[in-house]
Amino acid sequence: LRENCLGTFRNLLLSVSKDPAMLYWLDNQFNVKGKPNENFAREVMELFTLGIGNYSEKDVQEAARAFTGWTYGVGRRTIDKPRGPSQFQFRAELHDSGTKSVLGNTGNFDGDDVCGILVGHPATAEFITKKMWEWFAYQKPEPELIKRLAAEFRNSGLNIKVLVKS
Repeated sequence: LRENCLGTFRNLLLSVSKDPAMLYWLDNQFNVKGKPNENFAREVMELFTLGIGNYSEKDVQEAARAFTGWTYGVGRRTIDKPRGPSQFQFRAELHDSGTKSVLGNTGNFDGDDVCGILVGHPATAEFITKKMWEWFAYQKPEPELIKRLAAEFRNSGLNIKVLVKS
């Protein structure tokens, strides 16, 4: 968080999404080809990017397939719980390499691609702007204010420093 707090939201999202604690607590170690676990994908969409109502159940299912193979471990071995020096691992043999459709985009997506799609969606800039405003300023900001600040944030390439200065 500290390394990415004033950079781009895309880099922050990728860093947080690949953190062993996030992968563990959202069960992505169980997300494998042929048996996708939707928990991680749903939370990334609902809590970290788009917010409720800006994606479909099919988007969650397809994004879950893209996140297959994302896990954690120590060195080359996987572990039950992330402890100490665990790190992100991509296990290609557990990844669903088929074509997926997420938010109107179709391709052979992986988790990095889906994070890019989520960051590029206009709802993400508004969702993050509102969350930041409510945390640092006041609850229930005026919709016009959020739209204006979200447009600046989006035009900056989702540069968090630009949003914080607004």
